[in-house]
Amino acid sequence: MTRLLSLCLLLLSASVARAADPAPSLDVRGADGERIPTRVLEPEKGTANPPIAVLLHGLTRRKEDWLSDEGPTHGGVLKDELLRAGYRVYLLDARRHGERATPEARPGALARLAHQGEPARYVAMIADTVRDAHALLTAVLAKGKPPRVLVAGYSMGAQVGLLLAAREPRVTHLVTMVPPHIDPSMEEIAPSRHMATIHQDWLLLTANKDDFAPVVDSRALFDAAPSRSKTHKTFESGHALPREYLEEVRRWLRSDHRAPGRKVP
Repeated sequence: MTRLLSLCLLLLSASVARAADPAPSLDVRGADGERIPTRVLEPEKGTANPPIAVLLHGLTRRKEDWLSDEGPTHGGVLKDELLRAGYRVYLLDARRHGERATPEARPGALARLAHQGEPARYVAMIADTVRDAHALLTAVLAKGKPPRVLVAGYSMGAQVGLLLAAREPRVTHLVTMVPPHIDPSMEEIAPSRHMATIHQDWLLLTANKDDFAPVVDSRALFDAAPSRSKTHKTFESGHALPREYLEEVRRWLRSDHRAPGRKVP
């Protein structure tokens, strides 16, 4: 839980991405009826049935991270790559984040409560975000089956992405950047408790000096997934990956053939 609190403080200290947001919104509701703030970005070359990508932001961040080239995510670079590759891209705010911010229940405060032994509201925030992402995906896939369904997330977004992929076999590809280690006692939201159903083509990006995702825990996540096509790349950095991580994602997206269980030094 100490790692969780430190992660929250680290991300709170990072500058919030600020970028123009010209993308149209999508009216999607969660299972409890709450509106899910979502933006849709169309590919540069439109097709009748494009692949889709759902991008998930980190703790204390917001969906606009994927419109900005600023750190720690540098998400605009990845978003542009996906649009050039023909993806329709969906961006959503997690519960208690972005357009859904609530002064009485800020993500940092929920993390502090979890650190103090009261994890219920933090767990609910993550679990509800996973359900929201699933509701969005269900609404999108109801219109037809795209050739590829990619889910990508950074930090908390990677945590949510793993939990979403574990429950949704229609996700075909998964990219997770520095998913934080979550105590297995928080079973519902701890990826380590759900890896047995990760069968997607998977790229895991981690760091060797990440206090929030120790090397041993990251390796355990990777090894636990039964996916036949998975790649693990580690960087010499902390939780904020160097911008070069985007090149690894780019290569992975463009690769047609990946060896099963490949670890990249």
